[in-house]
Amino acid sequence: MRDFSCRQMRSYLLSFGRGDLVVEELSAFVRSRGINTGLVTAGIGSFDLCRLHTITSTGLPPQERFVTLRGPLEIGSLQGSIADGEPHIHVVLHDVANDAVHIGHLESGSRCCYRIEVGILAFEGTVTRKRMDPTTQLVDIVAEDADAQPE
Repeated sequence: MRDFSCRQMRSYLLSFGRGDLVVEELSAFVRSRGINTGLVTAGIGSFDLCRLHTITSTGLPPQERFVTLRGPLEIGSLQGSIADGEPHIHVVLHDVANDAVHIGHLESGSRCCYRIEVGILAFEGTVTRKRMDPTTQLVDIVAEDADAQPE
């Protein structure tokens, strides 16, 4: 386990409107503000198109399944992290038309139906990198200097 802390944070409330591509616009926002490390603390709203992926086994390397859902899709929970300047978001959705619940990793191409509100906490002065283990294909988050010990 690694942990990453900060002494100062910036907080943001983002409001996505009808037709916004949430992952793409969130990624652009993170880049424009120079956010390297942080948390996606909360998200509510609705999608009319949602792309996600889930794991399908517990073996290595990970096996994944990609799904495209069409709305109305109500968000029950949306949260995640920002590491190496990239958002990593998980979502719990209610597929209203089919009365089904879907859980997974939010992918590009997911489109806001009416409005989606997302909270962001940006860690000031904390720099992380993502590293993939070539054998397991698992991604780990490490301090910018791989030899440095996180707090």
